[in-house]
Amino acid sequence: MRGARQAARRNDEFMNLTSSLSSANIVLAVAVLAWAIVRQFQTRQIGSLRARTFLILGVIGVWQLAQLADSRGVTPVEALTLAVSLGLAAVFGWLRGRAAAVWIQQGVAYRRGGWPALGLWMAAIATHIAIDVIGSMLEGLRGPSPVSSASIMLYIAVTLGIQGLVVARRAAALADVTAPLRQPVA
Repeated sequence: MRGARQAARRNDEFMNLTSSLSSANIVLAVAVLAWAIVRQFQTRQIGSLRARTFLILGVIGVWQLAQLADSRGVTPVEALTLAVSLGLAAVFGWLRGRAAAVWIQQGVAYRRGGWPALGLWMAAIATHIAIDVIGSMLEGLRGPSPVSSASIMLYIAVTLGIQGLVVARRAAALADVTAPLRQPVA
């Protein structure tokens, strides 16, 4: 009985705490995801999107999680699902970074995603939702976990940041291979 009351109380807290945060967060997350996915299909100069974007999204995500943790705390199940989700965000970012076409043209590095990147985005979103559903079921909640809602920006920052790092490293390696051989200094 005590467990059922705690679950009901936590679900009520969830509904009160996340109703406004979730709506704004979801709208913002959808906008950021749409922006990121559209960019996957564009030929872009590597380095044209600076780390500043990932840092801003990451700071927003950490701030949202800190606000949530201060107001209600984070359960072990929520912490575990967050860790798994962020780990998978890194894996999907790495996969998308490997799937992108990277080339050097007139000394400038370019990249372009495509259908494989879109498929990986869809798989990442489905995986994130599945982890959230499992975590919510384990917590006895009737909706998404407050931690999952609060961590959307951090998830996007991690996955885009890792993707950007992988693409940048691939471009740097390619630039080293295509650079003209230097003559040794006598």
